[in-house]
Amino acid sequence: MHAGSAVNGRLADSLWGRKKTMAVSCVLTSITAFLTSLSPNLWIYASLRFTNGFARSGIGTCCLVLSTEVVGRRWRGQVGQYGFFFFTVGFLSLPLIAYPIPTRTCWRNIYRIISLLPLLYSLFVLPFVVESPRWLLVRGRSNEALDVLRRFAERNGKKLPPNLCLSEPPSTVKIGCKSLPSSATKMSLWTTKWAAKRIIVAMIAGFGVGFVYYGLQLNVENLNFDLYLTAALNAMMEIPAVFIGSVLLNFSNRRVLLSRSAYIAGVSCILCVFLSKLGVSWGQLAVETVGFMAASTEFNVLYIYCVELFPTNVRNFAVSVLRQAVMLGASLAPLLVAVGRTNPSLSFLVFGALSILSGMLSRWLPETRNAPLYETIEQQEEEEENLGPNSIHDQESGLQLGVLGN
Repeated sequence: MHAGSAVNGRLADSLWGRKKTMAVSCVLTSITAFLTSLSPNLWIYASLRFTNGFARSGIGTCCLVLSTEVVGRRWRGQVGQYGFFFFTVGFLSLPLIAYPIPTRTCWRNIYRIISLLPLLYSLFVLPFVVESPRWLLVRGRSNEALDVLRRFAERNGKKLPPNLCLSEPPSTVKIGCKSLPSSATKMSLWTTKWAAKRIIVAMIAGFGVGFVYYGLQLNVENLNFDLYLTAALNAMMEIPAVFIGSVLLNFSNRRVLLSRSAYIAGVSCILCVFLSKLGVSWGQLAVETVGFMAASTEFNVLYIYCVELFPTNVRNFAVSVLRQAVMLGASLAPLLVAVGRTNPSLSFLVFGALSILSGMLSRWLPETRNAPLYETIEQQEEEEENLGPNSIHDQESGLQLGVLGN
């Protein structure tokens, strides 16, 4: 998934766009999942699992970026949270798929069933999904972007003026009759000081968030309570976390919501240590559940925050890089859980400290609530210099595509 995130993120920002990258990822995910069910030995199985992870790493990031790019700033937080809700529903559906006897007695059947889901999505749902008008505009395809906006207007019972046109981003140049992206649209996150600083801070925070979020799910075995009940309660906490996050994102600053969620998760982990010493099992379970719900909210908000921190021409890649950092934290968390089997207090203390540290890092990121989504690094750098790094934008807005009437 680490390798796939980088490749798919680049493709979604450059050659293929969000929709095509998502379509290819869905089809390859379906094929590799089905082939995994036919694995004759461990080596083939491991290779197919790697290929499957490479392919499916592009689905989640493209879905998040595409869904938030086609709505106004008022709905960005809610729409992003709805995606996490369906992710949670899909995760909770796995036991239902695995429980029946045909799948319970043969792991191959599980892969065959889940391989159908991305294929059905790509065949029956994806054709109705439109490409991001922001990405089309950045790539110099303004006529196609305008067609997408007309379709949006028709679905809302409105009609755009016939003389409407879209202003080109400042880094798009005219060659003949075509608009093509100049070298500025290919600027990397790492070649611009402010963008590099943001993505590094986001990656460090993402590592901590991934470590805590996935680690707490595994660390339930180190609680003084029934393992199955604790795991079920943690899974159920995902749903209220999504709804709480969607409500709070409407009127709370991203930076504040991210840090407060991290602090609640961290303090809850540390309280688990003291409650364990006191032998208060029910209290420990309640505090751990609250902590996991806060960690889940922190996890969801961080992705929404990252979408808003970067412009269209590098947005998908930025979210993919963040995903790499989150998954790196997730891959290392089991090591601490293993240590916790002999010293549960140590594991909860480390999870708590890392969560608090992740929340503190948000102080080095600008606030993005009500801010427009910019199209290029050049445009965002110029606009933010004029507005100030910590300004909060209160204007109402649609897609912020720079619509002009002639």
